[in-house]
Amino acid sequence: MKPLPGKVSLHIFRNFNNRYYEFNKKGFLTIEAAIFLPIFIIGVLTFAYLIKFMSVQEAAFHSFTDEARVLGSESSINPLAAPFFELKLKDRIYDENGSDISNVNLQHFLYLYPAHGMTDMISMDLNYDVNIKLPIPFYKRIPVSESLLFRGFVGKKGNGDPLPFEEMEKEKESDLVWVFPRAGGRYHGESCTYITSEPRQMTLSIQIRRRYDPCSTCDASDFPDGTLVYCFKTGDSYHVGSCPIVDKYVISIEKEVAVRRGYTACSKCGGD
Repeated sequence: MKPLPGKVSLHIFRNFNNRYYEFNKKGFLTIEAAIFLPIFIIGVLTFAYLIKFMSVQEAAFHSFTDEARVLGSESSINPLAAPFFELKLKDRIYDENGSDISNVNLQHFLYLYPAHGMTDMISMDLNYDVNIKLPIPFYKRIPVSESLLFRGFVGKKGNGDPLPFEEMEKEKESDLVWVFPRAGGRYHGESCTYITSEPRQMTLSIQIRRRYDPCSTCDASDFPDGTLVYCFKTGDSYHVGSCPIVDKYVISIEKEVAVRRGYTACSKCGGD
């Protein structure tokens, strides 16, 4: 039996409609890929270049703070450090970052001036451009500005007479005693039972890290060398001052300094 003409036409129309739908579907996917794929690639590249920007900025800031630290520590012994500070800082930043940085300059440089109720303050602003080529060239150079405010290490000023050179040449035997700086009162010998069970104040260094483990309670491993830490004579960990394990601590000073500060000899050990 022959199919009716109307059914044949409907069958052809359905086939044509399905093929047209598949064609349009593929066409839409191609258009979407052509639009969103470049945007995705640009986004990934932009993120990578932002990481590069942050690494350059961190390197420049490290150089800035490190050179400022040297300037502050030498402020009392090297008066010529300040005039050459900007030149020294520029040379270091350019050497360490190459073409990634340009237009380095120092502004508002104030050296050993009074501010905030203190004397011998140092402040400065560092300006530079980070040269990164973003996929979308909004900026060829990104300006950055960093500021520092700190106090120069000038020591303590006293009115006493300086120690004669002859006295400086004499060798004096050290006579250390141990005191509780928070409590005051007495000074003790190293073997006194009042202090053998208490933590001792030390400066964190490679030697301390080799001998002791960081306390897990106060996360002492996160602190840099030079931090004041506290160690028990019979313990195996070092602690920071905020650690709840450190209630009171002892430090060693010269006996004559202890007497001058008002400490008296321990009634139990006699301070020896």
